[in-house]
Amino acid sequence: MKTLVIVAHPNLVDSGTQKFLKTSLAKMDSVTWHVLNEGHFDVTAEQDLLQENDRIIFQFPLYWYSAPAILKQWEDEVLTRNFVYGTGHALAKKELGIVVSTGDRQKGFVAGGEEQFTLSELLRPYQALAHKGEMTYLPPFPIFQFAYLSEQAKQRLLVSYQQYITNSDFESFHGQELWFEQQLSKKISEVQGSSNSQKTAQILGVIQDNRENLEELGWTLSMIKDDEDE
Repeated sequence: MKTLVIVAHPNLVDSGTQKFLKTSLAKMDSVTWHVLNEGHFDVTAEQDLLQENDRIIFQFPLYWYSAPAILKQWEDEVLTRNFVYGTGHALAKKELGIVVSTGDRQKGFVAGGEEQFTLSELLRPYQALAHKGEMTYLPPFPIFQFAYLSEQAKQRLLVSYQQYITNSDFESFHGQELWFEQQLSKKISEVQGSSNSQKTAQILGVIQDNRENLEELGWTLSMIKDDEDE
């Protein structure tokens, strides 16, 4: 799976959040980090880039309950009628995800909370866009108050973000397990022959054994249920 991360940020140089996210994807060969700059866009080049990827991510800070203006400009120029839903349907069967950061607290984005609306409600136009283009709309990936996160919380965020960007089945526990195994296998090949390689291989073995045990348990429970239904 190939992923295109479209970054819309008017002050990218000073954004600690975006620097952190970009660094976390540094070794992800299947990911293209695409920054939107001011000015008119090369529509053909942008459309070609969209067609080359399977998962499209809009990544931006929340500005007055929406994305920065540059993303709207990009949409207006690049997502032409025939390209999206007229005669082309060029984005059909692709995935659309949203990574949105905000300096506000998570508990504010609930009905009755400080902001009164959930982020999913505020981001509904992107869900409508995915529907119009016959895309699969992914659950948004919110980042709340990044500057106040502990180092441990940032590490959890890093792994969750990497999965959101690169894991084709990030919503299921089984898919997360397989993703971790793939990442550990890749790490082992990078540090082959070192003490770290042996430790990583041991960790991988434990994860694989646990997954196999869980799969066997799942099959057993399924057979018991079938017997009860009969």
